[in-house]
Amino acid sequence: MQQIKFWTMKRLFFLITLSFSMILMQSCKSFEKATLEPEYSMGTLLPRLTCWIDQPSFENAYGANSWSATPSYDLEHPYGFTETPYGKGVYEINENSTLYTAEKRIQDAGKFFVYDVNHNICDPTTRRAGNIVLRAGSIYCKNNYKWSWLSGFTLGILNAMGMPMCSNRTEIEIIVEIYDLRDNLVAQFNERGSAKYPMAAYHGYYEFQRKTGDMALNDAMIKIKELISRDYDVIMSKLR
Repeated sequence: MQQIKFWTMKRLFFLITLSFSMILMQSCKSFEKATLEPEYSMGTLLPRLTCWIDQPSFENAYGANSWSATPSYDLEHPYGFTETPYGKGVYEINENSTLYTAEKRIQDAGKFFVYDVNHNICDPTTRRAGNIVLRAGSIYCKNNYKWSWLSGFTLGILNAMGMPMCSNRTEIEIIVEIYDLRDNLVAQFNERGSAKYPMAAYHGYYEFQRKTGDMALNDAMIKIKELISRDYDVIMSKLR
């Protein structure tokens, strides 16, 4: 009987060790690039628009407080990004731009927006017709730890097998503005996006919140693209 207990305890110890090893090895898994590839393309695309992002609005939304008037070095903007009439801290961005921020969700928002505009909103091969600005409004971001008690009771073994450790729900308000070449406001759209995503062992504490934030941005942009499609004729008449 004692020998059976010994082998049972040994197997349990082995499973616990294996589980924690898997958690540690997978916790640094890189963020999926597919998350930054938006869904839904408009049927008829707008002419080419230059992308801008209101970085301070995203900093305020995420509580990052890392915005600086001197962005990181960029080959196309070696002396800092251009200030515009769209407000302080609103910068032109492209696929090669890097924002000076410690908050990865803001950098993701910039890359996401540029991709979405160039693939799903505008035709980049046409003559430039104006600018398009991305801003963030209010945000709701909360973790749900309802799985935590079961994770602790099983010493993380079920988490290593795929059970969530907790989940995050994010709701974010997104504002998109379209301007003509004379900086006249052509159209403004405001929508809320929401998403919920579980935290698996391999995500790490921050990455699942990052993915939820990007999914919520995608949800808002899908709604905004539907509004742009609805007002396509009016927008085109003002851009010409």
